Amino acid sequence: MLKLMIVDDELLMRIGIRSMIDWEAHGFRIAAEAENGKEALELAQTLRPDLIITDIKMPVMDGLQLIRETSKTVADCKYVILSNFDEFRYVKEALQLGAIDYLIKSEITADALAELLAGIRRKWELGGSAKPNMLLTSHISQSLSHLKESLYKDLISGLLGDSEAAEKAEQLQSRLRSEDLTVVKLRIDRFASIRQKYVEKDEKLLRFSILNILEEIIPGKWRKELVVESSSEYLLIANTLGDARSDIAKLCGAIQRTMKDFMNMSITIGVSSVVPGFRYMKAAYREADNALLRSFFAGYGYILFFEDKVDCPNEEIIAPEPSEANESKDLALRRVLDSNNEAKLTEFLIDFRGELAAKRANERMIREAYVGLAEMVGAHMSYLTRPRLQVADKLPYEAVLSAETWDDVHRIVLDYATLCLAADSGSTEQRSYADMAVEMMHRYYAEDISLQSVAGQINVNPSYLSRIFKQEKGENFISCLTRIRIDRAKSFLESRKFKVYEVADKVGYHNYTYFSKIFKKVVGVSPEDYRG
Repeated sequence: MLKLMIVDDELLMRIGIRSMIDWEAHGFRIAAEAENGKEALELAQTLRPDLIITDIKMPVMDGLQLIRETSKTVADCKYVILSNFDEFRYVKEALQLGAIDYLIKSEITADALAELLAGIRRKWELGGSAKPNMLLTSHISQSLSHLKESLYKDLISGLLGDSEAAEKAEQLQSRLRSEDLTVVKLRIDRFASIRQKYVEKDEKLLRFSILNILEEIIPGKWRKELVVESSSEYLLIANTLGDARSDIAKLCGAIQRTMKDFMNMSITIGVSSVVPGFRYMKAAYREADNALLRSFFAGYGYILFFEDKVDCPNEEIIAPEPSEANESKDLALRRVLDSNNEAKLTEFLIDFRGELAAKRANERMIREAYVGLAEMVGAHMSYLTRPRLQVADKLPYEAVLSAETWDDVHRIVLDYATLCLAADSGSTEQRSYADMAVEMMHRYYAEDISLQSVAGQINVNPSYLSRIFKQEKGENFISCLTRIRIDRAKSFLESRKFKVYEVADKVGYHNYTYFSKIFKKVVGVSPEDYRG
């Protein structure tokens, strides 16, 4: 396995390159990273890397000087330069110093990196270098990782005893010990929408990116292993340190912040209690899984400890309501729908949720109750006017059954009922498509909506909607959405209840820097100055 060093003063660029491909599958192991040439030089003299991928312009010592100095002591090392379009004069000098290739930062792709590495391997092979058999080493490394993952999956399934597991862990050079440990289960929130951004072949890249970021941010003091359960769920199994609860909470918080900053993902986490060794890992896994299940009630982005005392839902089977009660509820719903009053509909749904909460209904009961309610709503609508609720192309009952939280379930049925209300009253025919689009913006401004998604929701061609929107409203779709979001941001800032980065997230801007730029462009001052 060839040793690689990545050198760049931008952390995001280092993580991006590190996470872009499975380096070991290409015969390279990332031995170190550095943020300037001086740090890289010191590491190179100790680690003696085979390949250094380095930026040109860096503080303390730039990439050119790094190549000059490293070449004196690590003669066999090869170099690839990272550059911007305006740095070609430096690239030429780097090639004269011995760099074998260069990459334009804005054009780096997984395919480009793979092609570059294949070329470097060919040069080594043609040169007769006494390097290890990279393909064989790569397969060995991959097999070792697979065997480790299989070991811990067997442990959480209860298939191995303590002594056998400890022996295998030692043989596989595992970092874990059969002593105090905890299981942490991490789940990517709203994964269905994230998956849409990746074509099928890139889901493997998504998993590699997440694992690389986890390896990057978990301090070396932790003896731990990472296990991929699926593209959306990951296990962190770790030996605990001194103050286990506090240390785990800090680590999980750091993971959540980093995943939000670098991949714009919300992570919900379930944490087991501390168990005394491998033989109890099955129980610890169940605890972490059960803790994570509470997110249906808690919502997204929480760290949920199994040992926390919570008011658990009723797991007993609740007797079905008598037919008189169902008839009474059906009559009440009919009156709300006949009134064509959205406020009354919202109030009805709030009361409906309150009744379920009072019964301490469990997740299954709640989903079934909302599916029944959606069916009752649909039964009151005529076939021709009943709209299809598009939630990831699912029908209402499908969306309810796949929703991750109670809040999501409630919102799905409320939205469906509201659309049915509008459709049955003929209001959709009385309003123009532009009016309906504006209504959708006011309702969903905090989400990742677009002209295409809104057009799909109201069943109109996106190009046609874009044209008539500009004609009727005097501004284009994006300008209107930006204005609505900034107006809401101003209200949040004036309330002083939220931090500026929280306001950005609440109005649909998940990148704080971009939000500040747009806010200043529209309002004339920064969000901080606006709030005073």
